[in-house]
Amino acid sequence: MATVESLFEQLQTILDEDNHEEALPVINSILAKDEDDADAIQCKMVCLIQLKRFEEALATIRSKPAAANQCAFEKAYVLYRLNRHADSLDVINEVHKPGSTDDEDVRIELLRAQVLYRLGRYKESGEAYADFKDEDTDPAELKVNHSAALCAAGEADDAEEVLATAVEELGDTADLAYNRACAIIAKGDMDGALKALDEAEQLFLQESEEHAFSEEDIQDGRIVFIVQRGFVRQRLGQTDAAQEAYEEALKLKPSEGEVAAVASNNLFALRGKETSLFDSAKKAKALNLDEQVEDKLTLHQRRVFALNRCLLSLYMNKTKECHTALVKLEKELEGSEVPTLIRAALLAREKKMEECTALLQEHAQANPRTATLVKLTLAQIQLTQGDKQGAVKALQSVDGAYGMLGVVGSMVKLFESLREVEGALGVLARASKEAEGKAATRKLLLLSADLRVANGDAAGAMADLEKLVKDGEKDPAVLARLVQVCVDLDLAKAEQYAAKLPEVEANGELDVQELETFVRAAPTRDNQTDQILDVSAAKAQAAALAEKKREKRRLRRKKEKAQVVKEDGTSITVEAFRLPKKYEELVNIGSWGKPDPERWLPWHQRSYNRKLLKKRKGAGTASGGSQGGAGAGGAAAVLDRSEKFQAQLASSKEEEDAPAAAAASTSSSSKKNKKKGRK
Repeated sequence: MATVESLFEQLQTILDEDNHEEALPVINSILAKDEDDADAIQCKMVCLIQLKRFEEALATIRSKPAAANQCAFEKAYVLYRLNRHADSLDVINEVHKPGSTDDEDVRIELLRAQVLYRLGRYKESGEAYADFKDEDTDPAELKVNHSAALCAAGEADDAEEVLATAVEELGDTADLAYNRACAIIAKGDMDGALKALDEAEQLFLQESEEHAFSEEDIQDGRIVFIVQRGFVRQRLGQTDAAQEAYEEALKLKPSEGEVAAVASNNLFALRGKETSLFDSAKKAKALNLDEQVEDKLTLHQRRVFALNRCLLSLYMNKTKECHTALVKLEKELEGSEVPTLIRAALLAREKKMEECTALLQEHAQANPRTATLVKLTLAQIQLTQGDKQGAVKALQSVDGAYGMLGVVGSMVKLFESLREVEGALGVLARASKEAEGKAATRKLLLLSADLRVANGDAAGAMADLEKLVKDGEKDPAVLARLVQVCVDLDLAKAEQYAAKLPEVEANGELDVQELETFVRAAPTRDNQTDQILDVSAAKAQAAALAEKKREKRRLRRKKEKAQVVKEDGTSITVEAFRLPKKYEELVNIGSWGKPDPERWLPWHQRSYNRKLLKKRKGAGTASGGSQGGAGAGGAAAVLDRSEKFQAQLASSKEEEDAPAAAAASTSSSSKKNKKKGRK
């Protein structure tokens, strides 16, 4: 029967060969003899981690509390690989000893820096990397991780300095050069970033040649440079070049899932919802990452990817997919108002407006200080539904609403549409007190003064304008406005403020009487400039316009009058009526005042219809007609007087205009000959 010592010797032999699968039965045999053996439990944890059986490893350590202290690092690492970063940090903090040089503590300290980075606590992660000292760890890798944490924390200058120090100590490499380019991007120097990326790619190609990489590996390694260069082009506004870079990267099918995800996400963000939405949805499959790949992303990247998955599904009207992606987004953005807005948008698309409004109101009540976008969206929905009072309440509930000029303007406009002037003035009064900066206060006081003048509150307008003057306002337009308001209320003040106005340089003599007839127009929302209107001229212009309209109506009603002698010799005055255009022609042939022989025919068929004459000119007899036309022809012939009328018309023209008719006939025949020639 094997002893525990012999089993450990057998286990050591197997582990020297890195055969972790065969090591597990031996470890289980040891634990069967001593279930609390901490060394055996730790060996089992290491084997399960190497086999990536993290759930089983976590269950093992939980079932063996006696080995918790000895296996603290393994437990923290398992939780880290399961993306349970907060739990991993709790385990680390229980055993972490800052500044210790013990091997176990060094591993814990390095893991702590990585966990802080995954939690988005980039500044603390950078400090942890800066304090970390270990000769066995690759210094270049430490510098790269340290610079990444500093870049994410917004300390790009420090990150670039760390990388520069690493280059001096270790020499330049592709990884260091690439991360230096990332630091330059974080600083906002996009032109410098393009040069740094080109240098990093050249170093990568040199290293690939030295290590004899295959063409496939080289091409796959270049994709990350293509994607990052596309991002820089996008930031520079070179959208076409950026789109080409992303599409090229996706066509090359990168082996690293996070690279494909970044390219797909940026391509969708670049195109938006109006362009190539179907193609963006097809490429967005790269955003569906597994946990191992997702663990390599930063917190910001994970949140952006989750948000864009929801938006893409929403734009594509894929409701089920959007709900599924929304669960992930709520996990990434816990406590944020963005998931609530997307859920409200889904309800609105499904025409469930009551549920949509209730959802927004519930979130606004639960998060009164952070639900700014939710409250603005709620106000917009209520406004589209005609609930102006509800929209005003929603805007008033926004935290810091009176410090936002856009929100203040919306509230004032809504109060004016509700004809609640006092409410609008109250908003402006409170906003002017909470406004930051003289420029904002000036705008609000001028708006308040205009509103008061428009509603007859001259005293209130004078008070608002006097506040501006006391604060150092020197604009002549404002002073003139104050003088005008004061004239009717306090003449002494009007003279006092008028003395501050600049002198007017006149080219000639001024007519005081004429100046007194001028009044300044009251400002409106659409025109805030000072305007001078001559009231007497305006009245004269209006009177002339009214007289012109009356004259037009009189002429329209006026009819020509004529004296007519009756048979008995008496004369009477009659009003003439409008005669047709054919009047003279009809009088000449003696048919005026007689019944029209073609009155039985529709107008479009009458012989003197110009359109019909053009159609019939040069045409022969009709070869067809409607069904039943032959039976009705006899009756129509009896009533038809068109032939006689045409004969009379033709004879009249021949007598009076014979030369003109001959010329017209000649011209007509020549036109026919020309038409035949073209055929």
